Amino acid sequence: MDNLQPLIVESAQLMFIGMGTVFVILVMLIFLINIVSKFVMSLKLEDEPAATLAAFKVSKKSAATDDSELIAVISSAISSYKNRHSIS
Repeated sequence: MDNLQPLIVESAQLMFIGMGTVFVILVMLIFLINIVSKFVMSLKLEDEPAATLAAFKVSKKSAATDDSELIAVISSAISSYKNRHSIS
């Protein structure tokens, strides 16, 4: 039993050193993320140009008109999947 006491003390020391190291690294990571966040916010990036937004809206409208074709393709894929994986 006396032989185990030094091992237990050494393992406790190793545990505290490891947990302390992880804690310090996580705290440093939090500070680093906060610093980078403040730096990015200070850049005051502008929103997307109006032309890009207009093109997105046009593509969104054209996609809305092709819904019937999309529904047909999805229905076909579902039925072929069910035919292949049906329980016999």
